[in-house]
Amino acid sequence: MQTLNINFENQTVKAYDNNGAHEAAKLIMRKFENMNIQFKTGKDNFPYAWLESKSTAGFKLILNQKELTWLMGYLKEGKTEDFGTEPEKVEAYKDGEDNDLQMSIFRQLIESGKILQFVPMFRETNGYITAYASYKKGKIIFRLKRTDDLMEYLTEKELI
Repeated sequence: MQTLNINFENQTVKAYDNNGAHEAAKLIMRKFENMNIQFKTGKDNFPYAWLESKSTAGFKLILNQKELTWLMGYLKEGKTEDFGTEPEKVEAYKDGEDNDLQMSIFRQLIESGKILQFVPMFRETNGYITAYASYKKGKIIFRLKRTDDLMEYLTEKELI
């Protein structure tokens, strides 16, 4: 019997094709489709948006500030211009830095006065709070772990 020898030393890890992801997002925009977005932070500590539309299955777009501004411009006003977004220039959160992108965006929207739709508490059974921010060209979906801090914050803002 032949012995199989697996060499783990020389494996190359292919870098994520964020330019390709950017182009896929641009294609959704060119079709003027509504886009669903979820904001997350990967295991590698990179902030990203999970994007999908009626014709495109979900995919990850790693974010920088310009990419985020571009996505929000599309959601709010249908703007598709992506000049200068530089999708290849992304940075991971540093150790010790607040890396909860979803919570950060959620709080920013609430503080800016954006009206969010919340799934009623009696429908939530697994310790999460689900909310939606609707826009002209799609929506942002939030699925937040229900914590005492979050519940206190939402009660203080009279949202629950």
